Amino acid sequence: MSGQRSAVSVRRPPKYAVECPIGVPSGGLRRLGNTVSANAVPGTTARRSSFTANTSRGFTLIELVAVLVLIAITISIVTLSFSRNFASAKIHAASRDLVAALRYTRGQAIVKGKEATFDLDLAQNSYQAPGRGPVQLPKTMHLNLYTAEQEQTSETSGRIRFFPDGASTGGHISVLMDRMEWRINVDWLTGAVTREELRR
Repeated sequence: MSGQRSAVSVRRPPKYAVECPIGVPSGGLRRLGNTVSANAVPGTTARRSSFTANTSRGFTLIELVAVLVLIAITISIVTLSFSRNFASAKIHAASRDLVAALRYTRGQAIVKGKEATFDLDLAQNSYQAPGRGPVQLPKTMHLNLYTAEQEQTSETSGRIRFFPDGASTGGHISVLMDRMEWRINVDWLTGAVTREELRR
């Protein structure tokens, strides 16, 4: 019939129809808004997490042992170094004090115009300047004396004599500790007192 329009039915595709990709099960797709994501194959994530956890746990134990070993080595080195430095400082101070006592004895001989003696007792590990009390060294140190024969008062004791003009009978005194040695030299002609470290 002219003038009449026929109704035409138009089929439209579903708004969110999605074709399943190859290799991914249909149940593995999930729609999030207008995007589609594939879920992992069941069991894969759990196995991967377990493997990662075991690997991490193993590496952590190895690293912990390595760190502990390094700490132990570092502590040993630091302790040894500190011990050596401490011992060196002690013998250095002891030899310095001994030099000061010898120079004091020489000064007393010059000032008072009469002989003065610096006495050592090797058995007691001590020395004494005139007018002063005996000074005893720590048990970790010991003294050696080289002096004129007439100044040896016994097998374990002796002295160095200073004269009013500053001269002396000469000799040397050694302060020893472990492998360290400081030698104090007394010149017989001038009475000068010097100190030197000897390598043993």
